[in-house]
Amino acid sequence: MKRKLLTLLVFAFLCVTNTIAQQNVPDTGCTGQDTYDQGVRIVPNANSWKDSYQANGFCFCKSSFDHGVGNFKITINGQGRNIKDICDELKKHPFYRDLKNGDPRYNTIQCGNEPGHDDAITIQGKKIKDEKVCPGRVDQGSPGCQCKGPKFDMEWLSSRPRFGGNGDGGDNTGPNVSFTTPSSNASFTAPATLQVIVVATDNDGVSNVRLYLNNSFIRQENVSPYTWNNNNQDNALKNLSEGTYTLKAEATDSRGAKTTKTLTFTVGDDNGGEPSDDVVSILGQTINKYVSSENGTASMNCNRNAVGVLEQFIMEPAANGTVSFKGNNGKYVSSENGGKPMNCNRNAVGSWERFTLESLGGNVFAIKGNNGKYVSHENGNKAMNCNRNAVGTWERFVIEGISAARLQEITKANDAVYTVDVYPLPMQSDNITLNISLSKKVSTATAEIIDLKGNRIASKNLGSIPSGTKSIEMNDLNTSVLSTGLYILKVRLDNTVITKKIARQ
Repeated sequence: MKRKLLTLLVFAFLCVTNTIAQQNVPDTGCTGQDTYDQGVRIVPNANSWKDSYQANGFCFCKSSFDHGVGNFKITINGQGRNIKDICDELKKHPFYRDLKNGDPRYNTIQCGNEPGHDDAITIQGKKIKDEKVCPGRVDQGSPGCQCKGPKFDMEWLSSRPRFGGNGDGGDNTGPNVSFTTPSSNASFTAPATLQVIVVATDNDGVSNVRLYLNNSFIRQENVSPYTWNNNNQDNALKNLSEGTYTLKAEATDSRGAKTTKTLTFTVGDDNGGEPSDDVVSILGQTINKYVSSENGTASMNCNRNAVGVLEQFIMEPAANGTVSFKGNNGKYVSSENGGKPMNCNRNAVGSWERFTLESLGGNVFAIKGNNGKYVSHENGNKAMNCNRNAVGTWERFVIEGISAARLQEITKANDAVYTVDVYPLPMQSDNITLNISLSKKVSTATAEIIDLKGNRIASKNLGSIPSGTKSIEMNDLNTSVLSTGLYILKVRLDNTVITKKIARQ
């Protein structure tokens, strides 16, 4: 019993002695030895301390500013400057770049030792405990505590106006400026309406960007992204007539330095004297939303409440009665062959950029891609696709701005080989007949009746039809149309689709 009691007393003594020893371990500084903070052994490579990094020979911050570090100050030009402000300003350093894999990491915004504080222990009379634990590399264990890195660029920081300097730290040039849209030497068809997007960056920060058209001031933008006519608000960029134009963007940084960037573009008649291509908008009929090109930077959507520059397309005639749609960014709409959502980012017209318009009456159309599938607006809830086998409510579009002449050309091109007539009209209860005239044999023919909501009411396989004129009785379809009103008769002859508006009394 005495032996057990003695053992317990010795064990308790050792525990108390060890605890006291841990709590009173002297500060070993940057020795690489294990140290303790409030009795807890400190591990030099703890993730929470990887608060700075070395890049391009300088120290930059990557800190959560925990342990109150963000409230401490470093003296610059005789005044204490908040570390958070310093780290924010360092992002403008000419050699700044963000952290990359493999960059040396240091403890608590010091890169080896705190700038201005060689002991790396005390700031403003207060100890930052992380500083005395391991002021060095945190990815090498205790030995890394002896590895010194570069300091902040104090000379550059002292030159910054933010910290009372009157220099530029080697960065007294104006902003970098470029046009995102339109592109230089772009060509548009009159009347043209443009959206203009400018990118401007500067180490001192960009104060504003001013836009001019043919040296006439349009408007000043103060916040990035610097955009004009994105909401159809700049009349100077609307309905431009034929001619050559110059855009000038003038960017000013926060210290008054300016940079200008110019580009030219032309507006003209691309059709050799023929009527200009139609500038159209495309409206999802059932959701009353407009199709947007998304400027070619994202897949197309049908979710816009009004027509802006991104909702305008130039409709150009293409091969074999098809059309192409060119966005205001000068790029063409692609069906993506139905394999993924549609985009407006093609430089030229290929097979995926050709579409057939199938009239559903008036200015309502189904839009069919070269893959034989129909374009769907997806109810405006997600990006558009060209992958539907039939026309439903989501495949009906109102094309606004299409001219009568262009509509006649499209209809003529689609129906040049085949003609279809329906009688009697309006439909009677006992019969309906198709008269089909063909200049060549058709291998596959079908007919279907669709209501104005896009629902298929009835369909019939007509099989193979020889060239010439043929009358086909459609009584079996007529008996399926029970309600009075307007309907669409769609006749598919191989790859050609002809639609007719019919009425039932």
